Amino acid sequence: MIMATIIPTTISMIISYVMTTNSLKERAVVENMNLLYQGRLNLESYLEDMNRNSLTVYSDPDFFRSLYYSHENINASGRQSATLQSINKAISGARQVYLYVDGKREATLFAQDIARKTSDVALYPEIPDLKSHTVSIQPPHPLHTYGFQLAYPYEADQQVFTMYRVIERVPSSERLGILAIDLNMNFLSRISGQLFQPEHEQLYIVNEDGHVMYSGNEATLGRQIQEDWYSKIKESGHKEGHFEYNNKIYLYNNIKTSVSDWTMIKEIPSSYILSSAEKAAFVNISLLGVSLILIIIAMIWISVYITAPIRQLVGLMSQVKSGRMTVDISSDRKDEIGTLHRRFGSMMDTINNLILQEYKLKLANRTNQLRALQAQVNPHFMNNALQTIGTLALEHGMKRIYSLISALARMMRYSMYNTDKPVTLSTELDHIHDYVELQKERFENQFDFRYDVDESTLQVLIPKMLVQPLIENFFKHGMNPLTQDNYIALKSRRLSASIVQITVEDNGNGMQDEKFQALQEHLLLMEEMDLEQLQVHSEIEAEDSSGIGLINIMTRLRLYYRGKSKFNIENNQPHGFRVVLTINVEGETDEGINRG
Repeated sequence: MIMATIIPTTISMIISYVMTTNSLKERAVVENMNLLYQGRLNLESYLEDMNRNSLTVYSDPDFFRSLYYSHENINASGRQSATLQSINKAISGARQVYLYVDGKREATLFAQDIARKTSDVALYPEIPDLKSHTVSIQPPHPLHTYGFQLAYPYEADQQVFTMYRVIERVPSSERLGILAIDLNMNFLSRISGQLFQPEHEQLYIVNEDGHVMYSGNEATLGRQIQEDWYSKIKESGHKEGHFEYNNKIYLYNNIKTSVSDWTMIKEIPSSYILSSAEKAAFVNISLLGVSLILIIIAMIWISVYITAPIRQLVGLMSQVKSGRMTVDISSDRKDEIGTLHRRFGSMMDTINNLILQEYKLKLANRTNQLRALQAQVNPHFMNNALQTIGTLALEHGMKRIYSLISALARMMRYSMYNTDKPVTLSTELDHIHDYVELQKERFENQFDFRYDVDESTLQVLIPKMLVQPLIENFFKHGMNPLTQDNYIALKSRRLSASIVQITVEDNGNGMQDEKFQALQEHLLLMEEMDLEQLQVHSEIEAEDSSGIGLINIMTRLRLYYRGKSKFNIENNQPHGFRVVLTINVEGETDEGINRG
């Protein structure tokens, strides 16, 4: 019993621990991916806003014209200073804005709320080569003065990242100058600081060249990442995702804007995520130890006080098993063992009563079987009687009467036997011909039966009595006995190798609009049911009605062809009714036989 307790409990704890750790990891991945997504949106919004503000150099025609004049032109110089100041104020976190005009070899720096200018100077040498790029963002670097003298110096460890925009002579690509915007790291710290917990996790924002734009570890700012986990991200080719490597979970998301193609990477130690699961595992192990002590004490008590009455009960059960069904199973005990004795006694009483009921049920079943055999006599008798009358009519030369009686006999025989098996369309059509022959005699040829059947469809298997009720509906509801141009048409054709269409249409009274609409809604409702729901629905319909209507035909059609069928009804104009059955007979021959 101890092993039976320890083994399942240990396995349960292991499974629980594994499932809990996996669940914690999955939940951490989902939550952190959502967090990175929100951070990505904020960063993309900021970078796009910074890009739009830098494009002021193109949207301001006065500024653009000022690039063709030197600083000696007061208006041009003032326009440049005003534009740089506007850009500096518009971009949150901007420290200074630098402008260099190639043609004039002039530079302007707006810093510390003052615009400073210098002439006949080269482009500041620490500005990187932008090559063919018109916009570029330089990784974090120390803040410099672009060669200008400032009122007070910058801190030596002040880090910024710089956005460079090449100013071109539009629409050509001739370069007029360069605009440089130095931005504080504060905005990256503000946004990124909300995305990770520095004491447990690490966050990196890396540009397209692998240089660190932001990191929780300031020592890595501006450096190129060489770690193996970053290579796995680059090799994946995905813009976002996650993976586990060296007991750490890495999540990444792409920050794609018109000025950047950065990757945001979050590093989470697995131990941090699973700390709660490990605590729970320790608690479970402690509980298991306490439980084992209690189990051992309980087993000693059970072996002394419980096993004896249980053996007594087992003895009584053995007597019942040997066939003695009237043993005395009463007990005066008030505990669970006494309850077990009384329940067993109650069960034996129930079994004895069920045995008596079983004998009664067998007797009732024999009676029902006899009645069922008697009920089968009448149809057979009617069929044999019709054959006898037909023979007598033939002997007296009444061939028409013989023909009609023979048709009626065939119809009865067709409907009596194997109603649950499929038949070929050819067999169903023979039955329809007999039915129509009788109706012609009844209505004295007041209607025309039109028959257009493709021979390739004659061997298609269909549920029995599927088409005949559609013909019968014409005589019940559609035919107008006062007119002579009544007709009903039966057509079949192949739409493709596996699709067969059967159409029954007439020019009778049709269906009233209200009834037609109600029927259409009912059929649409049934179309939305799955086959199990349709089966239940058909059983309810069968209890409510004994006839074979359009709804019944649609139900049988869908159930037989497992939903691969269509049932459409139409009111012909100006009058008449049409039913179209479209069925899929691919592989139908074997399946149909098996269903039968």
